Amino acid sequence: MQVTAPANDIAAQLTVHEAFARLGEDAVSSIASVSKRLRIAAGKPIVREGDTSRDLFILVSGTAVAVRQDNDNVEVELNTIETGECIGELTFLEGGTRAASVKAQTPCQVIMIPADALDTLPDHGEVVGELKGVLAGVVVRRSRRLSDEMLAATKEQLAIKTLQNQFGYFLVLTISLFLVTTGLLYMVKDNLEDIYNPSFTWQTVLLLAIPSITVIRLMKIPPYELGIRRERFWRSLAEAVVICVIVTIPILIYLYISDGFATNKDYNSAFGAAFMAQYFIHCILQEVGARGLLQNLFQKFLADERGHKAVAFASVVFASLHITFGIDAVLVTLVASFGFGYLYLKQKNLVGVILVHFWLGVWAAYFVAL
Repeated sequence: MQVTAPANDIAAQLTVHEAFARLGEDAVSSIASVSKRLRIAAGKPIVREGDTSRDLFILVSGTAVAVRQDNDNVEVELNTIETGECIGELTFLEGGTRAASVKAQTPCQVIMIPADALDTLPDHGEVVGELKGVLAGVVVRRSRRLSDEMLAATKEQLAIKTLQNQFGYFLVLTISLFLVTTGLLYMVKDNLEDIYNPSFTWQTVLLLAIPSITVIRLMKIPPYELGIRRERFWRSLAEAVVICVIVTIPILIYLYISDGFATNKDYNSAFGAAFMAQYFIHCILQEVGARGLLQNLFQKFLADERGHKAVAFASVVFASLHITFGIDAVLVTLVASFGFGYLYLKQKNLVGVILVHFWLGVWAAYFVAL
């Protein structure tokens, strides 16, 4: 629908546009004298794909969208055109056919600059030359913007593809952990009487480490994403020492009152450097797998910004890996794992979690032997 408008009004609207503001006053007046202002209803086309008209449009108000037919005749949205942008500048400059259709998303007003009418102007050579010069700048800027948008979209698609692949590895990891645990459970049930045998515990840790290390290598996870980092190292260590001291004080008081040290003399003698070193290595491997790998991956794939879900799921998986030691061990480990998970969530460094895990585990082993 054409809207009658004085040439002066159209000229004023044209000069608001960045490109037309660079034209001389005479050129703008000449262009405005042959231009028309149109109203386009929402959903109606402004230009059609395949048309040969070279008319130029300026979107005065509203929003439009560029669309193109694919090989299956399905419309594919290319980009949104906002108020103040040009429509059809490439065809105006080069001729040929329209590469895409442009439809009004909302009720729009446009200024149409008919190419044929420009050729009838007395000074058409100078006017068209100036207009093509400023439109070339519009095309360059739009091409750069579309290129940036395409690059961003490509990066996003690559990130989604990478995330899908990583989730596949993560799924394989969790399935592998449960399969290893199930196998160990049957092995203990049928063949092993002493589940605290050092040989068995080392075999368990190594078997569980194999899928974890494989996934770390396949996903190319750097050490700092596993909590192995310099940042917050000393703070994490200091906080862990404070926690260990706070936990130890009531334990010592209880043992002193109950004469627990005297009761557990045999275990005291076995409570040596070899046990400490072995168990400390176990704690490192367990925390790298449970917190550094599992918890971080749960948080990543669940988009869990606060980390509560990640802590819960990682704790359940970690506790279930202790099923060979009995249901009591699973429950105790589940509770402890929640504490380790939130400590890691706060510190983002494994050193503190490893120390607390080690210290609590040593005391737990002591009380088991009482």
